[in-house]
Amino acid sequence: MNLKNKTFFIKSLGCRVNLFESNGVLKQLSDLGAIYVDNESNAEIIVINTCSVTNKADSKSRYEINKACNSEKCELVVVIGCYSQLNAKEIVNDKVKIIIGTAYKSEVGSLIKELKPKQTIKKIINVRKENKFEADKEADYRLNTRAFVKIQDGCNFMCSYCLIPYARGVQRSMPDGELIETIKNLVANNFKEIILTGVNTAGYKYKNVTFYDILKKIDKLDGDFRIRISSLEPFQINAKIIKLLTSNKERWCQSFHLCLQSADNTVLKAMNRRYTFEKFFSLVKLIRKYSKNASITTDYIVGFPTETLKQFENSVKNLKTIKFSDMHIFPYSPRKDTAAEKLDDIVGSTERTKRFKIIDKLNITCRRKYLKSFVGEDVDVLFEKPKSSGLQVGHSNFFFKVQVNTNEDLTNRLFRIRIIDIKDDELVGNHFLMHEKNI
Repeated sequence: MNLKNKTFFIKSLGCRVNLFESNGVLKQLSDLGAIYVDNESNAEIIVINTCSVTNKADSKSRYEINKACNSEKCELVVVIGCYSQLNAKEIVNDKVKIIIGTAYKSEVGSLIKELKPKQTIKKIINVRKENKFEADKEADYRLNTRAFVKIQDGCNFMCSYCLIPYARGVQRSMPDGELIETIKNLVANNFKEIILTGVNTAGYKYKNVTFYDILKKIDKLDGDFRIRISSLEPFQINAKIIKLLTSNKERWCQSFHLCLQSADNTVLKAMNRRYTFEKFFSLVKLIRKYSKNASITTDYIVGFPTETLKQFENSVKNLKTIKFSDMHIFPYSPRKDTAAEKLDDIVGSTERTKRFKIIDKLNITCRRKYLKSFVGEDVDVLFEKPKSSGLQVGHSNFFFKVQVNTNEDLTNRLFRIRIIDIKDDELVGNHFLMHEKNI
């Protein structure tokens, strides 16, 4: 297919790893002469980068595929990612001509170019046997103010509720020299925030270079930029890493996403998680010791099938002790071919919904208390594209969003701002009490 002047759209679902990989696809198609459009209905080619982390994610992926296929202008639908890796046989539509999994995303452009009339290309490999780290060395970040960099892929940990090891394969990492050069190039191109992401980001290891080693190398780089780490598994970090990340608050954003999943030890063991609540909480206390106002967020699964009422109540008690600044809450959903699918569900959908509401209410209370603690304080905010006319919004170094009422273009500019109010889970900054700064 000749891509010259063909319009295309990319729908990226799920995690930040997918977002990074979608930016790679954007670069591939643009280099071949295709024109990106920000409205799916105007696209002749639609790429769906799918997710399969939950049943809901599967449903969303199917919905977006069908929506793309029903678009009148669309000639070709390309489906890539975790859902297609695990469910390729379920993707059946005349417009879907290319189906690939989590490997070969760096070849999307060339595969479209090679596509012949009436041909269908399907490239799904057993990623559990794949040891090569794959990523586009050059991604197109035109849609982002902040740059995402995938430094690691895959997972070796078979949590009983999860299929991601089958979708993403075993752990593998970007060469350290390549990673450092990528960051240097992004800084040279005026990116002020770079987000390190991966399936198990803190599991980074290339030859003898560990996650701690690569953090030390990044810490010593010159330039006005800050680094945010997308998520951390609690069993992959330690006091040494925490001390490094909290010692240079200009370089390292003080936001820590630690994946908890449950706050009861019996449930954690059934989930095949590799820590206890006490171990997890010790990390939280250490972060707060060195970074008092740090944002600590988490993922949490409600209603694991073997979770008794007593275990749930223990989790609630422990969550009240931690006081996360925010939680991503997921009701448990059975995943085919996981260990948890074989367990008897003693919770049931009605009780699961009830428990979800309890955790959600607790989360709202803790989140608002955390946000209110910043009213009257100064924070650093990197602004992104205007949210609407007269309203600018950006991410603070603590991750929460800050909005400012002004018509001035603040895009990709960093300001220290006085927080004066809270509105719709975003903080409001005073336009008259802000000054631009270098990091």
